[in-house]
Amino acid sequence: MVIPHFMAVLIFAFSVSIVFALTTKENVREQLSYGLYTFLAFCLVAIGFGWLMRIIL
Repeated sequence: MVIPHFMAVLIFAFSVSIVFALTTKENVREQLSYGLYTFLAFCLVAIGFGWLMRIIL
């Protein structure tokens, strides 16, 4: 089974966001908000870099 690149990026972003949230924040509300924030940040950066590489290359 081959996973598309964007799906792999989403899985990576989700996994890393969970780890970041659980290791850096104390209560559940902070963990959820920080996890969502880091997940969206990872996704936006990945889309931005992909867009930039498409323009340059």
